[in-house]
Amino acid sequence: MIGNYLSSSIEDYLYSDIGLTSNIHGETGVINIPSSRILEEGNLKLHLVNSDPINSLFIIATPMNWMEVSLRYADINSIKYSQFKSFSGDQTYKDKSFNLKLKLIEETKNTPELTLGFRDFIGTGKFSGEYLVTSKKIGDFDFTLGLGWGSLSSDDGIENPFIDIDENFAIREKSYGKGGNFEFDSWFTGQNVSAFYGVEYVNKYSGLRFKLDYNQANPYGFDKKSNWSYGLAIPASDLLDINLFRHRGIDIGFGVSFKANYSKEIIQKNERVPDIFFNEKDIELLKNNDEVFSGTINSLLQPFGIYTQEIFLNGNEITLIVANAYYRNQNLASKRIVQVTKDILLSRKINQVSIIFQSANLNTNKISFPLNKFLSFLRNEYSILEIKRHIEFLNFQKIDQKYSIFKGKIDFPIYSWIVSPDFKNHIGAPEAFYSGQAGVNIDGSVSFSKSTWLDGKISLSVYNNMDQLRLSAYSKLPKVRSDIREYLKEGSSALSRLSVTHLFEPIYFTNGLLSSALKFGIFEEMYGGVGTGFVYRDITKPWYISGDFYWVKQRDFNQRFSFRDYETFTGHLDFVWDTPINGVRLILSGGRFLAKDSGVTVNLSKSFNSGFILGFYATRTDISFEEFGEGSFDKGIYFSIPLDLVSKSYQKGNAKFLWKNLTRDGGARLNGGISNNSFIDNNSRNQLRRSMFGLGL
Repeated sequence: MIGNYLSSSIEDYLYSDIGLTSNIHGETGVINIPSSRILEEGNLKLHLVNSDPINSLFIIATPMNWMEVSLRYADINSIKYSQFKSFSGDQTYKDKSFNLKLKLIEETKNTPELTLGFRDFIGTGKFSGEYLVTSKKIGDFDFTLGLGWGSLSSDDGIENPFIDIDENFAIREKSYGKGGNFEFDSWFTGQNVSAFYGVEYVNKYSGLRFKLDYNQANPYGFDKKSNWSYGLAIPASDLLDINLFRHRGIDIGFGVSFKANYSKEIIQKNERVPDIFFNEKDIELLKNNDEVFSGTINSLLQPFGIYTQEIFLNGNEITLIVANAYYRNQNLASKRIVQVTKDILLSRKINQVSIIFQSANLNTNKISFPLNKFLSFLRNEYSILEIKRHIEFLNFQKIDQKYSIFKGKIDFPIYSWIVSPDFKNHIGAPEAFYSGQAGVNIDGSVSFSKSTWLDGKISLSVYNNMDQLRLSAYSKLPKVRSDIREYLKEGSSALSRLSVTHLFEPIYFTNGLLSSALKFGIFEEMYGGVGTGFVYRDITKPWYISGDFYWVKQRDFNQRFSFRDYETFTGHLDFVWDTPINGVRLILSGGRFLAKDSGVTVNLSKSFNSGFILGFYATRTDISFEEFGEGSFDKGIYFSIPLDLVSKSYQKGNAKFLWKNLTRDGGARLNGGISNNSFIDNNSRNQLRRSMFGLGL
């Protein structure tokens, strides 16, 4: 009997394995070579490698279990940025590139895993190469074997097998262009290919990973005495690992990685719903007095960031119109409402509850359910799948005012302001690799009604070394963005935004809603003007359509109230579609950009239950690659991390990161415009059904 309680395995006391680690090229792999392994989807990693003469910084993301994407910023300290010291001083050469990994076959008990990979597939081509790699785990050992082209091959390799298909595969262009384009013609080309192989061993007693690999490739002609590399990965914490290695037979290097899976809750919430008891006198008042009934609901919901705007009572059916300030997941907000108010609702023998969510002046959607079924779910008598059958997600329909028992009164105007740190960065300039500014932002707003508000931002500099940016940008297009250096230098203390937004009365249909708005003033650091926008959405559809159109004028570099001569009309139509693939969203956008070029943007993203988003976009317009300049066309990757993932309390808001290869003028859109989409985003029927997990929080 006692033995049953005390039995355990020695593995319960061992240091946990840090998991898969990255090689010096940013891929999940051994040391110099990639493996077929890919981190669990939702992972985001920052990987820093010191491996003279190439030192690199990587951001590595896993949007799917079968896909790994990484961007690389490399410093090649054996090469100067340029041959002209007056242009770039002693700065060493910098290069940006993208890597991609696609898992083709999953590992099974008897068969290995197979993955296809591309290095520098969108970049200058300095690191470009392709590979096919397989890995098989046997006990604590993980064996890898692969075949590489381009930068993963050597003259001592075997003949490229694709030459037998087409002789053109024998030629691999060595010239490096403007970069940023897909060089399909160079994939899997070259006279030779080379095999590579390696092994990792995980010591379960320490968590250390020992690595050994063999790689013939030496594409940059560095000194090399051996094709063997060896090293180890040391787990410093659940999120941090340190890598030490020796490669080429002469160099010792190290790497540091920080990774986390943002598709899961990182910090557990400490929110508790208190038990509330009413005596018989209280219940009698709640039953017969509408003011006490509605007032009690209001006061109990406010600590949870849920503010009642209006209450309708029609027999045994109640409808609450609420503003939700804290919860990103509407199903969780609905659960909190029932948990907090259930005894109040039971005092009126309510049997049907409808919750309408309001954002600004817009009633975005309705969630409706039988109260007794929901209470059974709270008592764990129903599972989430069972209660899901009883919940309806509907478009808002106007309600007869004769059933209104409460309407909230807001004392406008409402003033708000916040002070936050401000960091502006400019990376990769010829004069200096890094230029930056540290200061504070003062954001303020005045709400005159639910439909109209004024908001602004003042940026004040505390430290600034932007004056080292001496050169002016060159562009064949109107300099709508490439003059960013001048704005950074002269606008160290600036009026960043000052605008008025007015939302028109929304139009509600049986099958959707139409919302429109007007905005004028200073939209962003570089532009001011006037614009209008709209959004049409039917909650029952997995898509919606929006549009925004502006006349804008370019601001002076000092970012005060004066303007430059350049002005233009810009506008776009957006089609936003939540695809049948879980969490994958496609946005197609077409219109006229700031430099008066016209074209289309494709934006593809993956969102996770946690609210974490990974995505990329690409824009092609009616200008040539030569007119666009370095990078060939506008593109970038981005991610968005919900703030409450790293907080003990629920809150809205996201920390956003966007990386684009260069700031160019082609395909540039206005920032700070009308954000109609933000009012209705993430509350379609499909998304609400997908986010039913919120009921379990």
